[in-house]
Amino acid sequence: MGYRSQVVLAVSKEVMPQFLTTLAKSPEAKDLCFVHSDKKVDNYDERGGFLFFWDHIKWYDSYECVEALQDFMDWCDDDNDEDYRFVRTGEDMDDNDSRGYGFNDVHITRGISF
Repeated sequence: MGYRSQVVLAVSKEVMPQFLTTLAKSPEAKDLCFVHSDKKVDNYDERGGFLFFWDHIKWYDSYECVEALQDFMDWCDDDNDEDYRFVRTGEDMDDNDSRGYGFNDVHITRGISF
């Protein structure tokens, strides 16, 4: 079974060349984004960006595809941190991660269901 997360990664057109280079170097990351995402939104920001959503995914740092996407985000953090957004929520209520400052509409919300 394993620990599962919900994950969103939004990437702007400005960093798309580096993102595509990352995917070209990692077929596993390319498949994760373009084959195994639960939802992919083209032109998400109406300027050529993409948004990928995974629900109930094992998002482990030890997975090559996850490591490749984290390397991409590390690259963005140097000078392009407003050109992507990453948000992950785990099964535990206090297990949340976010990176990047773009796409302000991508954020964590809480609510009560009954």
